[in-house]
Amino acid sequence: MDKAIHYTQMETTVLHKDLIDKRQKLQTIANTLKERFIGLDNVIDEMIATVMPWYLFPEAQLRPTVINLWGLTGSGKTALVQALVELLNHQKLYSHIDMGEFESDSAKWMKKILTDDLAFFHDKPAIICLDEFQFARTLDADDKELGKDKLRVVWDLLDTGKIEYTPNYGSFYLFRAESGLRRLERALKSDVQLEQGKVVSGKDTFLKIFEGFYFDDGDAPMTADYFTSEDFIDGMYYLFDNDEYSKEYIRQRIKAGSLAELLAFVFEGMESRSATKTLDLSRAFIFVLGNLDEAYAMSRNMNPDINADEFHEQTGKITIAHIKRALRKRFRAEQIARLGNNHVIYKSFNSAQFRQLIQQELSRVGDFIQQKFGWKITFDDSVVNVVYAEGVFPAQGTRPVLTTVKNLIESRISNLAVSILEYQWSVHEIVWAFHDTHFVYTLKDHQGETVSSLSDKARLKLENLRKSVDPELQAHTAVHEAGHAVLAALTLRIVPSVVVSRTASEAEGFCLVNFPKGPVTRETLKKDIVITLGGYVAERIVFGEEMTCSGVSADIEEASSLANKAVRQYAMGSDPIFLAVENTLNEDAFFLSERYATEAIKIIRDGENEAEKILLRNKLLLLKMAEYLTKHSKMEEALIAEYVMKYGKESWLESEGLIKKDQYYRFNTVMEEQLRALESNEAETVMEELIAEVTRG
Repeated sequence: MDKAIHYTQMETTVLHKDLIDKRQKLQTIANTLKERFIGLDNVIDEMIATVMPWYLFPEAQLRPTVINLWGLTGSGKTALVQALVELLNHQKLYSHIDMGEFESDSAKWMKKILTDDLAFFHDKPAIICLDEFQFARTLDADDKELGKDKLRVVWDLLDTGKIEYTPNYGSFYLFRAESGLRRLERALKSDVQLEQGKVVSGKDTFLKIFEGFYFDDGDAPMTADYFTSEDFIDGMYYLFDNDEYSKEYIRQRIKAGSLAELLAFVFEGMESRSATKTLDLSRAFIFVLGNLDEAYAMSRNMNPDINADEFHEQTGKITIAHIKRALRKRFRAEQIARLGNNHVIYKSFNSAQFRQLIQQELSRVGDFIQQKFGWKITFDDSVVNVVYAEGVFPAQGTRPVLTTVKNLIESRISNLAVSILEYQWSVHEIVWAFHDTHFVYTLKDHQGETVSSLSDKARLKLENLRKSVDPELQAHTAVHEAGHAVLAALTLRIVPSVVVSRTASEAEGFCLVNFPKGPVTRETLKKDIVITLGGYVAERIVFGEEMTCSGVSADIEEASSLANKAVRQYAMGSDPIFLAVENTLNEDAFFLSERYATEAIKIIRDGENEAEKILLRNKLLLLKMAEYLTKHSKMEEALIAEYVMKYGKESWLESEGLIKKDQYYRFNTVMEEQLRALESNEAETVMEELIAEVTRG
């Protein structure tokens, strides 16, 4: 008894140590991943927290653990999963499935992959990655079913982890065994007899009955000792599909039995195999990875001059509610429920993270050169700057940066190394910098003395596009964008993030307005219209009506859309009703009348007049900003604020000044002030009533 208790305690101690070791391993893996993947600390923490219970107690799972990773392309979703699998040493129980390969008719292969090919994962703690999951959509853009029934197995996997299927090899051996059973019954009636598995009586009858029969090998001739042949033994082995029935066991059983007993043995094998099998993946951990453009609306903006910090902030506002709304445009509600609530949302890189990534890549290049040639490489900040300028597309993640490092930096290593070796310079350190369109390599010896200096012209693509090819065109764009920036600062009192007059994309320029955090109100909508019309009004004020350009069309369209929303959806017209155009399918909407169209036009006219008043009053500020933007491609937030404070003519600039976007709304303050006032009035009323009552007494 004591011995048994002692053994149980030892078992418990071993279990506890195993759990502690596993938890420590996961913590170490988390730290390693954070070192390897820049800017993903929160993502890694969420992922490890979800992995922890599965890793420690996989046998306790009744259904798979599902975690969803959503982000922009190039944000490191697939690489992170693969790194986790590698660090867990889980490659043998890992499967990566690209859902993009299973659109249309090719989806019929999905069930085969998840059953026959993953049979090894049965009842094991496997890791399955369903990548590019957005392509598994079951609804089209019109919310109609796409009829991808062949992908139903995926939803079974995500729900219970148990998949019912008929194995290809299983049904084949069952069919062959049934044919063999009928032949054995005929042979038994014909008095065919066996000894040691060989036909010893009724041989000719046996050969005639079993002519053409086989399990696998149809070319082998039928002989009297067929039942001990490899074909028959293998067939019986796969028929049972049971680890307890080895091939040697089957051979010995056949040799020990009569023909009747062999018939019963075949029947036993057929009975042991059901027509369908259940693949149990309930102990699996499933990663669902995807890019949801519906949630990441900003992903369509491929402009490299978009501020990475602003882009990072926009992606940081995406919540699980946005993700589920985006999923609803691709999947049915019950399918979204099967994805669960473990949704990890990636942010785009901010500028500091992009620079950290570039420095990490440059360090990798430097380590390679030092290991290969023994030369220390020091990269000047100017190299980081040029790689950033050429390689950062905020909407496209890390891939453009990595290829830019390869094209701009790695491609130069061979020529640089050959030059140093050719001249037999004694080099200890190479200082790599960028000046005036050239990479400059300063070669130093062990004493830090300069041995030589080489240069190499860099063929830049984006930076050359940013340089104005037509100063007249840039001046026109500068006035337009300055108009937006001035009105944004002077209506909202919030400085724009950046204003750009020349970009490396098709767009001539843009202004990133810092709209306040909070709901759209009548006030902010009206100011939005004023700001939107700012480019057109600025062009008209500076160049005249006849010199406004076609570029104002997008602004006019946006202002019209905002005004229509103001009247039709936001109750800013004469009637607080939801309006619609004719032939709407929405029975709750009123039809748009000429009166409401007139009201929308008036909102635009009022916005235009307000924009003109402010810009005429602050024309010096407008022209000063336009002048700077004609000579330079952009103005950052700090410089814009400096110009507004120096040249702006609004009286409140000196008394109140500019604010941050989270200071714009004062809803809570207004509510509290009114509440305190009412409470104060009520207290005074009560006091007066008490005094009156005492007086009457």
